[in-house]
This record gives sequence, structure tokens and C-alpha cells, in this order.
Amino acid sequence: MKIRHLLLYILTIIIISALILYIITQQHDLIRYLQNIDPSTIVCLILIIILFLAVNGLLLRELALKFNIILTFKEWMGLPAITAMGNYITPFSGGMIARATYLKSRHTFPYASFVSVFAASNLVFFWVAGLAGIISLILLDEKPEFFSQLTLFFAVVVLTISALTVLPSIKVPGCNIISTTINNSLDGWNLIKGDWRLLVKISCLTLIVILLNGLLFRVAFLALSDVTFPFGTILLISLFSSFSILIKITPGNVGISEAIITFSSGILGVGVGLGLMASLLIRAASLIPIFTLGPIFSFVLTRELTNRKN
Repeated sequence: MKIRHLLLYILTIIIISALILYIITQQHDLIRYLQNIDPSTIVCLILIIILFLAVNGLLLRELALKFNIILTFKEWMGLPAITAMGNYITPFSGGMIARATYLKSRHTFPYASFVSVFAASNLVFFWVAGLAGIISLILLDEKPEFFSQLTLFFAVVVLTISALTVLPSIKVPGCNIISTTINNSLDGWNLIKGDWRLLVKISCLTLIVILLNGLLFRVAFLALSDVTFPFGTILLISLFSSFSILIKITPGNVGISEAIITFSSGILGVGVGLGLMASLLIRAASLIPIFTLGPIFSFVLTRELTNRKN
């Protein structure tokens, strides 16, 4: 095991310990809500997460079709679950490596093409998320304290990605990880930006993913509080949590995601403690389908891949 990976595992353990200590010492009232959560709430969260994985699978299927690769149900439904499980086990989104390796072995899908298209799909996601953020802010009856700054943030995201659709192909100089990531994103974007039918499909599926994520947060907040917050506010918190994929360092992004959710809950008036507890409830519920479906589909797809090679 590499030293940096070991350090990240240690950092993850420290973060989890700190979160537990904070909850025990500072959030007595919320612990009471957590103890009284109805089992139907957990079931509802699990079903939403499974739908979330399924729609991500449909996104993968549409992107694969661009390269004339037809994924079966077991593949497009199973690979997102395997990826999510792998991300929890290893740092730096190790689950994506498993997905890329499978597509390379089973469908001879080049690693470079996978990286480019995956990065481009993230650009589409951030563009749709930016639009959803702007619309949510505008529709809020009570504007948050940092309304102008939040609107500017989402507007910059939308305008920057929109500019890429009209600008000619460019390359960022350098061979470091940042320039390589940007260039991979631009390569993938140039590949799919001319296919408007594909872009519309990806955008619609991305919007469904965003709404499902917002619904996930709404169910969690309702389970932990007597106050019913506007869906627009909850959606904004879920949108900020989605941007945590830019900083995937720890296994399962533990600590990073919680920090962003806690911070955004605070500035949007929901409450720091409530945001933290909601993020932990969602994470706990996520582990159930991910570590149930992940091993099942890993076994099924690995067996099929082995039989095919034999």
C-alpha cells in the first residue's frame, strides 16, 4: 500500500472520530431524532439511492452507445454500484478504475476514451447543476443572506461551460494532473458537443439525478426536524454536495462531503448541526444498497467476463 493511501485512510479515521465526538458532545437533540427515525424513512432513502444508481447507469449506457458499445442491463445497472463500492474502499475514486478496467476487458473500450467521456459527462452535470442552482435561488420566497454570491457562483459555472460549446478546440499547456484533467475534459467535450441528441439525453438524465439527490436530502431533513424547509433550499444544499466530486480524496469522500453539506446548510439557514446529521443519515442509508448490490454485480460480471475469456 502506498504511503499516501495509508495517510488518507488514517485521515478518514480521524475525520470519522471527530464527527462522532462532535455529535455526542454538541448535538444531543438531534441524536434523539436519529434514535426515533421510522424504518420506512430508511427504506425510502434506500429506494431513492437505488433509483439514483439506475439513472447513473442509464447515463453510462447512453455514453457507451456513442462508441457503438451496447451494455446489457446487468452491466449498466451493476457498474455504478460497483463503482460506488470501490470508491468507498479506496481513495481517489478507485471505483472508476474498476469500471474502466471492465469496459476495457469486456468491450475493448480504450482507457483514454473512457477518461475523456467521463470528464465530459461531468461538465454536462455541472452545467445542469448550475442552471438548477440559479432557478432554485430565483424561486425562493425568502432569499438567503448570500444570495448574490451564490447566484454569481452558479452563473460562473454555467457561463464557463457554455463558452466551451462555441470556442474552438484548445489545449491547456503542461503535464501535471490539473492540466491533464482539463485536457481530458475538453477532448471528451469536443467529442460529444456536436451530438445534440446525445447532449439532450444526458442533460435530461442528469436533471433526474439532481432531482433524486434533492429528494434524498428532503427525506433526510424531514426525518431529523419538525421544520419543513422549502424544497429549493434543500435542493441547493444537495447541489453543493454534488460539487464535492471535484475533491475526491478520502475513501467514499468521507469528511469532504459532510463538510460541504454542513457549511452550505449553515449559510442557507437550515443549521450546521442539522446539515451534518442529514449528511450522516444519507451516508448510512447509502451503504446498504451499495454494499449489497456492489458485491452481487461484481460476482456476476466477473464470472461472465471469466467465462467469456475461457
